[in-house]
Amino acid sequence: MGKIIKPYEVISQLGQGGMGVVYKARSLTLKNKVVAIKQLWPQFNNNPKFVQMFLDEGEKLFNLDHRNIVKVTDILEEGGEYFIVMEYVEGRTLNEIIKREVGPIERKRAIRLFRQILEGVAYIHSQPKPIIHRDLKPLNVLVTNDDTVKITDFGIAKELEYVEGSSTTMKGTPTYMSPEQIMDPGSVDIRTDIYSLGMTFYEMLCAHTPFTGNQSTTPTAVYTQVINDKVPLPTVFYPDISDALVNFVMKSIHKDREQRFPNAIEMLKELDRLDSGGQTTVQGDGGFKTIHIPKARPEYKSIPSPAVPQKSGLEQLTGNEVVLVEGGSFMMGSNTGDPDEKPVHKVTLSSFFIGKVPVTQALWREVMGNNPSRFKGDNRPVECVSWYEAVEFCNRLSRREGLSGCYKEVEREKTGLVGSLFGQKTKVMLYDFNANGYRLPTEAEWEYAARGGNKSRGFKYSGSNDLDQVGWYDNNSGSATKEVGTKQPNELGLYDMSGNVWEWCWDWYSNSYYSSSIQTDPRGPNAGSNHVKRGGSWNYLAEHCRVANRDISNQDSMYFNLGFRLVRTRL
Repeated sequence: MGKIIKPYEVISQLGQGGMGVVYKARSLTLKNKVVAIKQLWPQFNNNPKFVQMFLDEGEKLFNLDHRNIVKVTDILEEGGEYFIVMEYVEGRTLNEIIKREVGPIERKRAIRLFRQILEGVAYIHSQPKPIIHRDLKPLNVLVTNDDTVKITDFGIAKELEYVEGSSTTMKGTPTYMSPEQIMDPGSVDIRTDIYSLGMTFYEMLCAHTPFTGNQSTTPTAVYTQVINDKVPLPTVFYPDISDALVNFVMKSIHKDREQRFPNAIEMLKELDRLDSGGQTTVQGDGGFKTIHIPKARPEYKSIPSPAVPQKSGLEQLTGNEVVLVEGGSFMMGSNTGDPDEKPVHKVTLSSFFIGKVPVTQALWREVMGNNPSRFKGDNRPVECVSWYEAVEFCNRLSRREGLSGCYKEVEREKTGLVGSLFGQKTKVMLYDFNANGYRLPTEAEWEYAARGGNKSRGFKYSGSNDLDQVGWYDNNSGSATKEVGTKQPNELGLYDMSGNVWEWCWDWYSNSYYSSSIQTDPRGPNAGSNHVKRGGSWNYLAEHCRVANRDISNQDSMYFNLGFRLVRTRL
């Protein structure tokens, strides 16, 4: 530390790899400029082959200009030592994010990050002389604090040139290497990167790789698994991945490269199709809507309900205390957020009542007789609850309090040839928004309440422009949920609408819904494959806790950061 590499001074070490070590450094001429400097290992300085490989990497990156690829700004040689100067990326590696998440990266975020990786790889593959990265993996993907992806470490990258004398040395990381990269390194083409991309996405979706590659497994053992063993479906490790995404991943990592996607551009097209697609649902009559009911998970064993401890100096809240949100109009969405938050549009809502806090574990246990939450605590929000289970809870609590349930489960004949020939039936659920029981908020109701209703002061987060005052998120949560109501409320007296846990909404999700949404009391699209969730959570960035931010999960999803809040149309 403190070493001078003109015109830079080394601050700290960031990491190291097979070709060299990477430092964080500051400019001696531009006071506030911080860079990353990669130095070739000194033992390679006298080896012309390694020096040339190192300089080739720097030159390749210097000539690339893409927002999802780390930018090289200079190549230096000083006293027989070699350096590559790059932009400094403030953030974490994708590998760190995967390991930090309690379970897989959530679907929408995983797709958002992976799409950026694909865009960067599509760019290098489309160069006049296509570049094969050959070591794509979560450790070589940097993610900034605003979730911008930067691909790095092209130390073993290779121009796609079929000329005599091309490198035939096997290079890469075993778990993410394609079979052909192991068996015949000289024959690889851009489809070896497709395999690595697929394996990276596999790990993002299920927080696991099929080939362990840990310290007790030798590289040779992993090579044998990659070549010979059948790759288990990602649902073996995490069952809530959709069939469409499973097929996408398995096509990417097919052992036969002829069966994979031909390039990253085709992967991008298919991912966009999957992300915007949805399942068809049946439209009901008379203010009712029908939805497919997923198979519920097995009942948990009943857990005795202990006495709820009183909180010193704080109102005891369980999640069914409601606040009146007077009807009115507001501008929904954001012009500065994600594309699915646009266009900003006027929405008018009728009055409704919404819970002061998310449903707590104490209330859930009292009604359901179990507690699925990872982070136990009666006053903490319940989590690990699927969308369908949240709906079932609303019905049970309504019946318990002598109210009219908002949801009704019925059987209907399946549509299509099979249904008509064999009389097969499927379960659907009807809803009645005029009932006086508990229900989930619509997306519009949630955002209106989070903004403070007609008392709104226009804050970025629910109740403040300073998230630390009103919400628990990745910078202050200590990697766990917190008791509800321990931060400041918003203008309506609502707690935890930014951060702590994501909250299920009623609506199906569509990234283009705002362009066609009705103006008065919108209730979302009539069809979809995922439901909306709002508010951010304890392990997400502040950006995701904005009142306008939208996110999604499959209705079967049960995450350690996903709960819900109650709404009533009338008392």
